Amino acid sequence: MLMLFAGCFLTSIHPTMAQSNQPTPVAGKPTAADAAIPEQFLPLYQELEETLRQARQIYPYQKANARPLVTANLLQATSSLHVPDSGDWKDLLATLDAFQAMNINAVHVLIMAPDLLETNATALVGFYQRLANEIHSRNMKFYVEHFVYPPASAHVPKEMQDFLSKHALKGLHDDPQGRKDFLNMMEKEISLVYRDIKPDYLSFVTEPETLLRWTHLSFSADDLANWVGEVSTRLKSTGASSNTLLGAGALTWESEDFDIKFAQQANLDYIDIHLYALRLKSEDQLARLSTLVQKIRQQRPNMRIALGEAWLLKTTGASEPSPPVYRTAFFQNNFSFWSPLDQQFLGLLMGVAQKENISIVVPFFSQFYFTNYTFGDVESSKLPPWPLSDAASWDKAVESIHNHQLSPTGKAMNAMLEDGGK
Repeated sequence: MLMLFAGCFLTSIHPTMAQSNQPTPVAGKPTAADAAIPEQFLPLYQELEETLRQARQIYPYQKANARPLVTANLLQATSSLHVPDSGDWKDLLATLDAFQAMNINAVHVLIMAPDLLETNATALVGFYQRLANEIHSRNMKFYVEHFVYPPASAHVPKEMQDFLSKHALKGLHDDPQGRKDFLNMMEKEISLVYRDIKPDYLSFVTEPETLLRWTHLSFSADDLANWVGEVSTRLKSTGASSNTLLGAGALTWESEDFDIKFAQQANLDYIDIHLYALRLKSEDQLARLSTLVQKIRQQRPNMRIALGEAWLLKTTGASEPSPPVYRTAFFQNNFSFWSPLDQQFLGLLMGVAQKENISIVVPFFSQFYFTNYTFGDVESSKLPPWPLSDAASWDKAVESIHNHQLSPTGKAMNAMLEDGGK
């Protein structure tokens, strides 16, 4: 299945959520009493804890050694959530300040097709130009991931179906002309980002099997790799943004042919791999990642690797997750009792990056650096189902940001980055 379900699906709408007036308390690492594990989650917690323990023995994080660029996701700046007023803009700036204070190196934003072609492109591009200036003024990099809206389907919460019916791609035909039209549309958007927004990193194919499933178009790995190569060559030939690095890649459990064939494209600068599950269908995803990195570097010894989306997936590794499983797993991210495992996963992510010489990592659910919910209390009982819960948790995170507060997960991440290697 897909994981950009998390990456772009959750950002499709951002309704106003009821917010607590109580500031998030400052807390250190959770004690057993603070983070009591609900009985129904204990077997999964123990399974994930043991998997993390074993993996961290193989990939210990050495703080004194060189580390990757660490990137935080800025959900509020997703293209469908174009910030319209001064209050929201101030919240964005406060979030950037909070990232900077944590020693975060870069900011990740999703731009969804066909937003740049169907909305007021001038205003949207202008917004991203302002955002890029603010990010760069704080000595951080700007990382853009370009993807498409998911289709409205039975897996989509009813509140989102009308929105997606208006915004998702329509009228795609799986024939030679239809596939050509789709790729032309994608290139127009990518070219606009490259030429006018000029991010430091631009990933323009990620999770290709998800892309094919959502669009119902038939592209082989060779088809997409050839297109990636042609587009990256055309972009660079313009000289419009010589400092922008171009990337493409896949989920760890998607076919490795995508990553390997993308790596063969001479004008592609990095491979963007998404890592969520540590085990899937009894397969070790970190071992799979390590093998994939070796194969990529056999093709391109100096090819950069990015973990362009990553977070600990709260599911058993027995089988490939389905959409209902995603909704449950990502909803569980909200609760504080998972924080010790999230902290361990972040340390593991840094260790993997050091050992595999990965240049950039993007822990995706960055709101949990600032906030969590207590499982079973009144406030958490009002959380809407995922993906709407992520909008609510970001609203709560912004409260903590204005109060200069970090969650235990955020404190752990900050500690890893303080005075660490560069």
